[in-house]
Amino acid sequence: MNIASVNLNFLLAFEALLEERNVGRAAARIGLSQPAMSNTLRKLRGLFDDVLFTRTRQGMLPTTRALELASPIRDGLGQLRIAMSQSTSFDAALSERSFNLGMTDYAELRVLGPLLGRVVSAAPRMQLCVRRTERIFLAPEDLLRTGAIDLAIGFFPGPNGLDRSLESCDLFTESNLCIGRKGNRLMSRQPFTLQRFAEAGHVGIFYGTERRGLVDDLLAPLGLKRRLTARTPHFLVAPYIVANSDLIAVVPSGLAKYFGRSLPLSIRKVPLRVPPFCMRMLWHKRTIEDPANSWLRAQVLASLRTVPE
Repeated sequence: MNIASVNLNFLLAFEALLEERNVGRAAARIGLSQPAMSNTLRKLRGLFDDVLFTRTRQGMLPTTRALELASPIRDGLGQLRIAMSQSTSFDAALSERSFNLGMTDYAELRVLGPLLGRVVSAAPRMQLCVRRTERIFLAPEDLLRTGAIDLAIGFFPGPNGLDRSLESCDLFTESNLCIGRKGNRLMSRQPFTLQRFAEAGHVGIFYGTERRGLVDDLLAPLGLKRRLTARTPHFLVAPYIVANSDLIAVVPSGLAKYFGRSLPLSIRKVPLRVPPFCMRMLWHKRTIEDPANSWLRAQVLASLRTVPE
């Protein structure tokens, strides 16, 4: 293949299709109409002599050839993004930089408001764009490595569980609590036993297609299994489900306390030893010397000094 025949926009379209798995969403992401994206996909198929994406009920699934191309194309685009964004000086007050942050909805609740308060004041022309991470406990290493996101904030592994190309910083640690509706007889019964906890109807928070979560893994060696009545990919929805039903949920303590101030919730200790969750900030080593990224990381740390427990 002659590299001169490759349009950079084709590669951006390929990346968008790979991540969105939907022609309409991929088109919107890079500012194309849906017919234009369909036309670009036809050109990509001709360029690489492969169908690349197959339409299924689960979305546009990449072929083996598309998966082979994914890493080198992401790496190349990531290097280009970083090269084009770096500068020798940085003035926050004048900067028009746009930063992409990978976050869970709970990380947004805890971090984004205070962070934006500082950014809007110090850098009024700057833009922060949030993208939801695909898994709750797995670091979005590919997105950081390619430059698709500048920072990731969530309940991610510590340094020993991360790719060596990533840097991390602990932000805060949270225990886990059980929430239920006020008036839920299970939550008011004494003692709140492990058996009663397992037999109750639960709301589970799952981002992917997993059938088991951390609580299930902790119950299994004890010969117990919780009854998952509802599943949601949103931390922030769980308290509302619980407040309007007889279901219970295990959530980070900050979430329980935040919604406990506005919803009729009963909060109990989990009758099971659930390890605490550590909220961490991750970034790629390539951005260490970039003054704009360094400034943004400093704002995240400074903003959390004002976040209530």
